[in-house]
Amino acid sequence: TVSKSIQEMVTLVSPKHDYVDAPVSGGVKGATNATLSFMAGTSSSETFALVQPLLQKMGKGIIPCGGPGSGSAVKLCNNAALAAQMMGICEAMNLGDALGVDPVILAKVMNVSTAKCWSSEVNNPHPDAAKEIGSGASAHKYEGGFGTALMLKDLNLAVDCGEEQGLVLPISGMTRDWYRLADKHGYGKKEFGVM
Repeated sequence: TVSKSIQEMVTLVSPKHDYVDAPVSGGVKGATNATLSFMAGTSSSETFALVQPLLQKMGKGIIPCGGPGSGSAVKLCNNAALAAQMMGICEAMNLGDALGVDPVILAKVMNVSTAKCWSSEVNNPHPDAAKEIGSGASAHKYEGGFGTALMLKDLNLAVDCGEEQGLVLPISGMTRDWYRLADKHGYGKKEFGVM
């Protein structure tokens, strides 16, 4: 993921060229199964129509997001929300451990209740819950998946973009600080649920 301002600058420098930014969501599993979601920002609807068949070979969700840079903007927003979501699930699972709650039971309850989300249902950060669910890097010592350092990069970009727009993003800023600490303590290459 790169910042929207960089993408916009590229289109200003070369306005005669068609432009596509199409970041993905879905991870290694999505790439392997050709179920990735693409967030496509294109210079025109004609350009989108040209690249859509190619993207459909690699994914199932091809979403036109607007003009150049909009795909990256959507990806930054998605990852800012995902990082905060993961931090909340990590905190809840840690609290459950401290209170003596079986993590498998806690995950089952969360996944049929109001806490249900991707970070709990698909990529639960607790190793026992992930093993029971049958997915999640925590079941494999946080190896594979989207790395903590990559999430930190995206959070830095999101917070910077927010500042460029005159916004204060306190949740993203605080989440970024936690990921920065994890990275500094040697967890940068671990999957971002290691928190």
